[in-house]
Amino acid sequence: MSETDSSIDPAADVSTSADDGSHAPADDERLAYRSVFQRLFVRPEVGALIGAAGIWTFFWAVSGTFGTVGQTFGWLDIASTLGIMAVAVSMLMIGGEFDLSSGAMTGAMGILIILLVKETGDLGGLGLPLFIAIPLSLAVALGIGYMNGTMVERTGQPSFIITLATFFSLKGLKLGLSKRFVDQIQVGRTDEAPDFDFWRPIFAAEWARNDHQFELRDFFYIVLIALGLVIIVLGVCELWFRRREHLNPAGLPQFLVGLALGVGGGIGLHVTDGSGANIVLGVVIAAGVIVGLHGFALWRYEPIADRGSLQLGQAMTRRIAIGLGLVVVAGVVALIIDSSSERELVFPFTTQGVRAILFVGLAAVGMMLLAVASQASLSINPATKFVATSAMALGAAIIAVTIFVDSEAEKFRSALFPAVMFVGVLLFAWAVVSTRFVERRHPDHDTDVLGTRMLMVGGLSVVVGLAFRLLFTVEEEIAAEIAPAKTSIRLFWFILFTAVMVWVLARTRFGSWTYAVGGNKEASRQVGVPAARTKTQLFMLVSFAAWLVGLLIAFRIQSLQANTGDGEEFEYIIAAVVGGTLLTGGYGTVFGGAVGAAIMAMPLIGISSARWNSDWRFLFLGVILALAVVSNRFIRLKAEGIRR
Repeated sequence: MSETDSSIDPAADVSTSADDGSHAPADDERLAYRSVFQRLFVRPEVGALIGAAGIWTFFWAVSGTFGTVGQTFGWLDIASTLGIMAVAVSMLMIGGEFDLSSGAMTGAMGILIILLVKETGDLGGLGLPLFIAIPLSLAVALGIGYMNGTMVERTGQPSFIITLATFFSLKGLKLGLSKRFVDQIQVGRTDEAPDFDFWRPIFAAEWARNDHQFELRDFFYIVLIALGLVIIVLGVCELWFRRREHLNPAGLPQFLVGLALGVGGGIGLHVTDGSGANIVLGVVIAAGVIVGLHGFALWRYEPIADRGSLQLGQAMTRRIAIGLGLVVVAGVVALIIDSSSERELVFPFTTQGVRAILFVGLAAVGMMLLAVASQASLSINPATKFVATSAMALGAAIIAVTIFVDSEAEKFRSALFPAVMFVGVLLFAWAVVSTRFVERRHPDHDTDVLGTRMLMVGGLSVVVGLAFRLLFTVEEEIAAEIAPAKTSIRLFWFILFTAVMVWVLARTRFGSWTYAVGGNKEASRQVGVPAARTKTQLFMLVSFAAWLVGLLIAFRIQSLQANTGDGEEFEYIIAAVVGGTLLTGGYGTVFGGAVGAAIMAMPLIGISSARWNSDWRFLFLGVILALAVVSNRFIRLKAEGIRR
């Protein structure tokens, strides 16, 4: 429902006051202000993040090895080179253009570097050192990008046609030059360069986890994850509730007690084996979350004077009833269908696979309906919001109990159960706090800055905690002879390139120009944006990324086939679209492209880990693309249409 349409919604006639929570008619300021969750869900990459979490959880659940460090490094390694290109292609697509030569160019740049450094002879290369070959190949790549951009601007032809011509040209050059220089379609080797040993650590270094032992790893892992989650929750509170003029010291001891209970219970759950003690620890965590969050709100935020009366309405009641019904049906399906059966039920799915799909699908749709009802209740009053949000918490609790009761594997009881139950408890705690404290109805610069920084610090803490877990081992794991795991420096280049592009798109003039030329090229030109130059630079950015990926591949495997990279341009575009970038330009993020690459990479490892027929992976990718386009649009329209 759009903001205009919401004015005729009966539920929209009653809203909480910006000052005391009493009923008051909506005004323009309230219509203009968006809650933190609404602002979050209109972000292009949020749908991709939800999808990535869902796909990871799905394969983790149906496979015995997918969640291990070795498997994680496996799909991260695939996502690295794919992600570098997806990020660059996302930038270009936001600018309103395509580059169908990007896949062929990665292979062309790798082959070019090898031919430049390969030893001279009848079937050799030019024998140049890498410190000459690397910048020379970069100049060639940038030249191709400049040519693509210039041709698009000068001829007025669609970039689809121009870059398709470049694709066939590069494809022919790769094959022709390979046969001309080495008389075969495989070109190698990079290590024939005289200064290969100098450049190898920069482009081909590996991190062997078993060679890096750190006995305090789990301590830092648990502490940083717990600290990050706490900071994120408190940051959301800062962005959601209205501050008191004078802090209430009575809430601080309550907050500290709740914090101690929550952290202590979380540590206990991590070290237990999924026994009955989990129930007691779960109750401790639940009490800690509710007490701590209420204490923090009591300390910092303005209390509500009038919570209003319950006004669910037909539409909201229907959503809540259907949502809870689907969650219950999902639980019943999980309990009835045999989780251990590998018999083929419906081609090409086994009984176990059908069970997993039905359970996850029904539960996800049910929780989505409950989330929509909870969001819609924001425009009514706190009493209604408490019921709607509590229903969502109940849905999460039902899913968690189903997992605990029906699961034979320890990992479900000790990892998935507490995670889902924590979400349910947090939702209920949020429902309680939201009925007692005034929500913000207008922007507050200082509070927005503090809340945003808290979210960033909390997210960074969680990422660093996970990094400790992935990168280091302990003596206990070595003694248990856990399979060694390695990751490549390609992951570092992926993270670095993504971070730089996120900053460029969000914080620089060039990023603003990219959105402008993608949204409306002529209009942007009228206000002084150098549209032609911006688009040409975007093509050169894609060429730079292709050069970097080609370089990383050449150093990694040292010998390349003439068809390397051909056809992969569609995977880059799919990753960008899955990440929330529109095909029409002017909308998207590069971080979404990086997440889209992870979504593309996970099934490649997950399907083999689940021992499924890998021939079906392209069907899986096609379904992901279709679902991503539909869900991204649905989430964005719902978030934009619900009045805060």
